[in-house]
Amino acid sequence: MSENELSQTYYRRKLNASKMRRAILAQRKRINKIRFLVKLLIAALICAFGLKVLKMRSWYINYEDLNAAKPWVLKIEGNVVTPTYKIVDMIRQTELPNLPLYRLDTKELEQNIEKLEAVENVFVRRFWFPFPARLLVVVQERTPLFVIAPNNETPPISAVTDDGVFIGRDYMPLSTRFKTTKILSYGTKGDDYENWDKNRVQELYKLTKAVETYSREGIVYLDIRNPQDVYIQLESVLVRVGEINDTVLKRARRLTATVPQVKAYAGKVKYIDIRWEDALYMKLEGQSGESTLPNAK
Repeated sequence: MSENELSQTYYRRKLNASKMRRAILAQRKRINKIRFLVKLLIAALICAFGLKVLKMRSWYINYEDLNAAKPWVLKIEGNVVTPTYKIVDMIRQTELPNLPLYRLDTKELEQNIEKLEAVENVFVRRFWFPFPARLLVVVQERTPLFVIAPNNETPPISAVTDDGVFIGRDYMPLSTRFKTTKILSYGTKGDDYENWDKNRVQELYKLTKAVETYSREGIVYLDIRNPQDVYIQLESVLVRVGEINDTVLKRARRLTATVPQVKAYAGKVKYIDIRWEDALYMKLEGQSGESTLPNAK
């Protein structure tokens, strides 16, 4: 083969290789365009689907069902003291905007429910799936410490929580899961239990716990109908405490030795008198005066 023929063959192969490269590049461009169009189409479909989902009626609360407290729209948890109807009433009084669930602000609803006496905190959770849109109201309640009654034969008519909040008759009777102490009070004579603060509640709580600890008995009731002459009924004997002052816890310590002694009288003791710091007395049934207990000091 001559030199001219070799040159022509070389250039022909080079030309074919260039054509092949251009064809490959063109094919790649077509594939990239197709990929871009497919991605664009998928993105458009996703956006359209997202818009469709966001506009679904399922995002909206059915307020007729909500106000009727239908279980598939409203669920309330944690309310042991507060009746469910009170929470539902507060929900009905709250004007919730007609907005999708993801834009619904529940702060006002939480604040309104927290106005109820027994409620300390409220958390409203929103759920969309499974359908329909619904609310979960989680209630954190205060802890009742005392129940109030005018006498021991009358059921409690109200209660007071550990932070000094008064709970009215609408919340009675309380659940048995709460260990409360019964207080006999008329709410008068300068000791209105509706206006007790946290300090007053803690003062009474410390007294009841001290008496239970020192006497090793449970308290049936605490009688403060006369704040200057308080009585505490234990399981086996009545204790005359007198005025609740700075010395009352010190005076209550004597019950550790006194209560076992009183049991030896087989129910003849009317009450133990711990009003005095330097003496301890008891009153027997049918006796006009008080007797000094042995080892009183």
